Amino acid sequence: MSRPGAPGEGLVVFTPLPPARSGVASYAAELLPDLARDLPVVAVVAQHRGVPPLPGVEVLPLLAYRQRPDLWAWPHLHQVGNSLDHAHAYGAALRRPGIVTLHDPVLHHLVEALTLGQGRPAAYEAALVAEHGEAGRRIARRRAAGLFDPMLRFLLPLHGQVLARAHGVILHSRFAAGRVRRPGGPPLRIVPHHLSPAVARFDGLDQAAARAQLGLPARGPILLSLGHATPAKRIDLVLEAVARLVPAMPDLLYLVAGAPDPALDLPGLLARLGLQGRVRVTGWLSEDDFLRHARAADLLVNLRHPLAGESSGALVRALGLGLPAVVDGAGPAAELPPAAVTWLPPGPEPAPRLAALLAALLRDPDRRAAQGAAARAHLRRHCSLEASARAYRAAIADWGGGRPAAP
Repeated sequence: MSRPGAPGEGLVVFTPLPPARSGVASYAAELLPDLARDLPVVAVVAQHRGVPPLPGVEVLPLLAYRQRPDLWAWPHLHQVGNSLDHAHAYGAALRRPGIVTLHDPVLHHLVEALTLGQGRPAAYEAALVAEHGEAGRRIARRRAAGLFDPMLRFLLPLHGQVLARAHGVILHSRFAAGRVRRPGGPPLRIVPHHLSPAVARFDGLDQAAARAQLGLPARGPILLSLGHATPAKRIDLVLEAVARLVPAMPDLLYLVAGAPDPALDLPGLLARLGLQGRVRVTGWLSEDDFLRHARAADLLVNLRHPLAGESSGALVRALGLGLPAVVDGAGPAAELPPAAVTWLPPGPEPAPRLAALLAALLRDPDRRAAQGAAARAHLRRHCSLEASARAYRAAIADWGGGRPAAP
């Protein structure tokens, strides 16, 4: 096998990597060493500082890649998500076409950060015009005048320029594929989000030990939300449901295990609902503590609104541990087996319906145990890292690397 850097014989992957606090960074750090078993892999990151070594993978900062013309003819894979952690991968997907893993079918927030966030309203307008013509121009100018509905970010996903250049697109669900499929578009392939191998390290940790390690109450039900706490994860809805449950479950504890987004006014919500003593917010967690919280809890709530189409790596990890979960009855989570999750169907008055689902599950340990076992078995059987890597190898073989080009 050639060493990384041999012309025409390897794979270049534009991606974030740890220590970036991105689910895509963790996903890539798990996937790339497996791909590197049978071909040289060069990972291109925005900045090299603090990136841990990956077996078999050469990690280059963007500037060093630009100085390596021997790499430009290699097949390229771009791991694209909807945050600034993926800005360099997004730019590379536009400038050097290849295969794209579209982790988020909605890229409006990223385009917004790269344009309006940098004081470039004309570039934002140009992006909208490129995909939506004069209608996009009108929306951009209305926004410049202070008129903008945040839902437009989801109605105008701004992924068209990436798709127009891609030689093939990998997505994690049928729902996501449905959001991007179009006549004359690139070929699509669904590769379910793999289960992190780190989960297996916690198979021997029971709930009581996990609670003790985290300083959590030894008794009483614990409800959990995992990952970056954004408004789209419906934390406000879960808090309303918790407020309905507390009178009948005075020892209920709700853990928000992740860093709160500034757009989510958690202190204000807790004060309004009188839940200051019933909710703990951890802030950002290391991967081990992330998994300990999943082991310590009785039930996960993993919801999305609006449904952009991303698949939750936090949900995959929790289900792989055997933690039962309440998820949306629409979108990617609705593709999970009915025995493995409890669905919250879309509809009016979600707070009382969610409270009723949570109460029923928290009072039924046998049902939770059965659901958790089904979830664990499904994730470990159908979503292994090895299966994910095989699917990537097939995509690379089928779609190739596209046209060589200077960055």
